[in-house]
Amino acid sequence: QNNKPNIMAGRYRKPSIDLSATTSSSLNKGNNGNRNRSNSYRDRSNSYQRDRSNSYQRDRSNSYVRKPQSKSNLWKGSLNKDIGNSIIVQMVGMESSSHTVYARVDPSCNATPESLSTVPIGKVIEIMVDEEWRHVAKAILEKGVHVEPDSYPSAAELLKLGAVWLLNETAYAAGDHAHARRLSPKDENDTPDWKDMTLRVHVHPDRFFVAHEVDWTKYCKGLLLDNCTSAVVGGKKAHVPVMGFPDKKDGVIVYEDKNIGFAVLNKPGGMPCHSTLSNHAEDVVSMFSATLKERSGDELKHPFLSLPIRVEPEMHGLILAATKKEFCAYATKQLESGNTASNHHSSENGSENSNGLTNNNTGLTKTYRCLVCIKDPDDIDRIEKMVNRTIEHYVDVKSATPKKFVRNKPKTSNHEWAQCLLKITSVGQSNNFRAACVSSKYSDSNDFSLAHRLWGPNIQHPAEEWGVQYVMQIDVQLMTKSPHQIRGQLAALGIPIVGDGPYGGGVCEMRMHRHMWMRMAVQICHLEFSLPKWEEEGTEETKKGELATTQEKCVFHLNTAWWSDYLIDYEHSAMPNAIH
Repeated sequence: QNNKPNIMAGRYRKPSIDLSATTSSSLNKGNNGNRNRSNSYRDRSNSYQRDRSNSYQRDRSNSYVRKPQSKSNLWKGSLNKDIGNSIIVQMVGMESSSHTVYARVDPSCNATPESLSTVPIGKVIEIMVDEEWRHVAKAILEKGVHVEPDSYPSAAELLKLGAVWLLNETAYAAGDHAHARRLSPKDENDTPDWKDMTLRVHVHPDRFFVAHEVDWTKYCKGLLLDNCTSAVVGGKKAHVPVMGFPDKKDGVIVYEDKNIGFAVLNKPGGMPCHSTLSNHAEDVVSMFSATLKERSGDELKHPFLSLPIRVEPEMHGLILAATKKEFCAYATKQLESGNTASNHHSSENGSENSNGLTNNNTGLTKTYRCLVCIKDPDDIDRIEKMVNRTIEHYVDVKSATPKKFVRNKPKTSNHEWAQCLLKITSVGQSNNFRAACVSSKYSDSNDFSLAHRLWGPNIQHPAEEWGVQYVMQIDVQLMTKSPHQIRGQLAALGIPIVGDGPYGGGVCEMRMHRHMWMRMAVQICHLEFSLPKWEEEGTEETKKGELATTQEKCVFHLNTAWWSDYLIDYEHSAMPNAIH
């Protein structure tokens, strides 16, 4: 498997991994699991980076910043294609590992200006896609490369995904990206000035097929079932409109208030909240914006949509979407107030709601449910003793993934270290079931079955490969906001999240309808904030027409995660191997 190139578009992108950036001295005892990962995982991770189009991280790293160069150097070694009437289409980057191709109509060809003005954008993309497929077919025949379905979309699909950009060549050669514009299907028949314009096409774009496995216009099925999903607003159970009942696919809407201007969504894992460099269609904002636009009936109107709470693509669960600017500002203040309150109040100062979660009665609070890897059975009791205690680490925010988390802040360092605080609020799937064994050499055992359900069937002994003996469910509340905080702190405690490869939790593969993506066992299971109201007269704190805080609460909770059924089945059939 390590020797076979991986160009699967169905596989969700993997964060950039610099294994050499994490040394044994950078982490405390708990991160020994990271340091002792098997060499096969290192090889597979490095191969994954080389073969996978990774435009998601290029959009967020300085590696994409180019140095100025002459325009003539941009087209050195280009592939030239004569399409008739002396018109030459130039292409570079066909063999690049990033699968990013630059294409244009050669302005120095012998074609007349009239002929050049008849070559639309869509025609150039089609020629480039056909040529790319020739390279793919050659790789399949000569090297046996495996290609996932829909890996290389057509020209029309590339435009629909937002994988095509129009660049000003003079500005681009100078290192200026400000003049780049993402194209859409309506630009297919446009003819730019090919003398100074170039197309950048991500022929193998990031794909997030899980976005199509749910219905973005309907409500969650869990709202109609007992003990699955709950939405309580102002002390009353929220009403699900009949027109919002889910049909064949499960819905994502948990609650929506059009008057106040917000919605709570159950985000699937394996898709980003915002668009990537090569995909502007399969993210939360794009999918739900399409729903809002469809409701309005005005294709030209772009509805307002913002996500005050941003989560990593691998995570799933409750997220807050603001459909009005006023609520976006209100939610931002609530979120800041919640973090401030968490830093200054211990669990004794707060009350516990019906779900056993601490509530400080101020700001916006959220709770994460995680399934973590237990590599040493003694860690089960050690983690249980940490419940309701504040756990502190420091992170080097500018370090590469996996980021450096340390227990004590270095006294002398040139790095920017940020304080990270979290609290484990509960441990175990139920009161009589703490952890499940996943390490077994027998293929007919329940431990063996659970390991393959979590990490996938492609590895013969997944738990042994990642060095995991047990898995345990915990609930966590964050008191600060830092990149990779929940992932890094749990890994620093020696209990990485299942499916979090960079931090030692292995790789969880999910395959459905011919497509595959990665998932991580972390869910935002609880979301709570004060129900706002429109200020009609204005006060010292709020102006007229703004949203003001009330004493009533909005409480949303998910009782099940994607791994819950796995643990329930295990608990019923393998109680002797479970730890109570």
